[in-house]
Amino acid sequence: MNVQVYIVSKLVCVDTHICGISGDMFLSSLVNAGANKDKIIKKINLIEKEFPGSNIRKISFKNVKVNGIQATRLYVRVEEETRERNALEMLRILNNCCKKVEMSTRGTELVTNSLKAIIRAESYVHGLKPKELHLHESGSIDTGIDLIGCAIALEDLGLLDDAEFFVSGVAIGGGVTEFSHGIVSNPTSAVLEILRIMKIPIIGGPVPSEITTPTGAAILFGLGAKSTKYYPEFIITNIGCGTGTKVFEKVPNILRICIGNSPLREMVSKDLVSVLETNIDDMTGEVMGYLIEKIAKYGDQVKDVTIVNGLTKKNRPVHILKIICSVEIEMKVVNLIFVETGSLGIRRMLCERFKLDRYSLSMPVKLNNVKQTISIKVAKDSNGNFMGIKPEYEDIKKLSIKAGISFKETQSKVNSLIFQKRLNDIKS
Repeated sequence: MNVQVYIVSKLVCVDTHICGISGDMFLSSLVNAGANKDKIIKKINLIEKEFPGSNIRKISFKNVKVNGIQATRLYVRVEEETRERNALEMLRILNNCCKKVEMSTRGTELVTNSLKAIIRAESYVHGLKPKELHLHESGSIDTGIDLIGCAIALEDLGLLDDAEFFVSGVAIGGGVTEFSHGIVSNPTSAVLEILRIMKIPIIGGPVPSEITTPTGAAILFGLGAKSTKYYPEFIITNIGCGTGTKVFEKVPNILRICIGNSPLREMVSKDLVSVLETNIDDMTGEVMGYLIEKIAKYGDQVKDVTIVNGLTKKNRPVHILKIICSVEIEMKVVNLIFVETGSLGIRRMLCERFKLDRYSLSMPVKLNNVKQTISIKVAKDSNGNFMGIKPEYEDIKKLSIKAGISFKETQSKVNSLIFQKRLNDIKS
């Protein structure tokens, strides 16, 4: 069974070093990058009933220009009887929301872990246990819209299970903010605490305003974003720009994300193999050798045979026999082990194995007036780059005997001939 896989399939860079991050800006940037806005709106409307006393009057995404730069903005109009909820109640509500929109397991983890980051930070700041804590701004349906919407968008873009997130230094603004606890300096204590936990560098300014919100910082926490000073090496496929409601004179209020593929993508493939293992404490070396010869008759279907010496719990010497083979022939190998070893039990594991594509080439060589065709194993990645070249052991052995020189010298001379000759000229 051959399946194409990626070592690291996708990379996402969240550019926060100019105007920070908020939940609505991140959601808008995902929509701008290609997430299905109709699906997001439809599912967000489903969570309304989970917030008692809240009504979503209008929700839409619109393309706008910010300081001449095209971006997407989330427009939401809600009516709420209260924006304050107990922290554990809010967590219960968001869990119900995830079930309502049929969120994936990873999406649910993102939503709940992001809210838990807010709760943890607020609990620390106020010196309260979560069950005693009341969320004010973070207890509103707006927070639910941001977190649920972002999870849906990331899921739609295929970024929840198959991506690594990077974030630049986070701009935190300056000046003061007026909210439920009065007038406080920017950033709020909750933002600082979340970024402290994540060990992400912060940057003051460039405007005297709140530009990184607790929800925005918490989403970075939920994504496990890694701090980076520069963009990592990757191939960009999507760029998204999201903006919020604030307008600054000389600074575009934009959050930009770049989505792309790692250069390692598709370099390797993987297959499914069966790993069979058993302990043998009463078998001679001759019988072991005979067993290996019989297993070898299955050819390429047997990937490897390993025998490791060890001690059992009673300090008796033991041989650990491990065989890696294709799933298709595992029962034949199992029966062979039972018949030849007398083993009473065999451990079996199905494993995914990363591997390079391999094939054989043949090349005629001449050493000491002895001519022979050598089989050469070649490994390539999916881009056609040579990753490994090795002459067949048995062919080197035969040539060594015929030419009357050592195996080591024969191997060295053949390797030299291989690299002197262009591989494309060798017959496959």
